[in-house]
Amino acid sequence: MPVYKDEQRGTWYFKCNYRDWQGEIKTKMKRGFATKKEAQQGEREFLDMQSGNMNMKLATFVEVYFNDKGTRLKERSIMTKRTLIETKIIPYFGEKSLNEITAVDIIKWQNLLMKQEYSPTYLRMIQNQLTALFNHAERFYDLRDNPCKKVDKMGRSNAKELNFWIKDEYEVFLETFGEGDEMYRLIFQMLFWLGC
Repeated sequence: MPVYKDEQRGTWYFKCNYRDWQGEIKTKMKRGFATKKEAQQGEREFLDMQSGNMNMKLATFVEVYFNDKGTRLKERSIMTKRTLIETKIIPYFGEKSLNEITAVDIIKWQNLLMKQEYSPTYLRMIQNQLTALFNHAERFYDLRDNPCKKVDKMGRSNAKELNFWIKDEYEVFLETFGEGDEMYRLIFQMLFWLGC
C-alpha cells in the first residue's frame, strides 16, 4: 500500500484498511515517520501484527504478546517480563522474523549470555521469557517450527541449597571465642539472631 508525505510537517505517514478480530473493516493511520522507507516498514509491521503473520519481527511480536497477555498477568509480572525481553532478547533477536529464528540462533544466544556470569536461576528466567514468546506464537498464531523445543534450557530452575546453623551449632561456635573477643562475639550474635 502507498505511504504519503505530510507536506506541512515534513514527515511521512501510512493509512491502510484492515479487518479486526470481529471481521469489521477498520482504517489505521500513523504519522511521524522520518523517511518513506520507515513509513512503509511501519505499515508492513502493523499489517503483519493484525494478520498474525509469523514473518513479523520478534520485536513486533512482543507487542502482540503483551496485548494478548496484558489482562491475564499482574502489572508487576508484565514489568518483569518486559524488562527481561527488552534487555536480553530484543537486542539479539529483535530484527529477525519469528519464523527465521533457528535452534542454532538460540544456542549462540545462550552461549553469549552464559559468558556474562549471570546466576543460573537468572539465566533460566531469561530463557523462560523467550520460550513463552515462542510457545504463544505456536499455540495461537500457528508458528510451525518452535526452535525453543529443540534446545536445552540454560540455567537452573532452583537456587542452590543454603546451609544454616541451628542453635546448637551456633552455641558450639560461640564457645571458640576467648577472653578479649567480646566485640566479635557480639557481632556474631547480632548476625545470627538477625538471620544473617
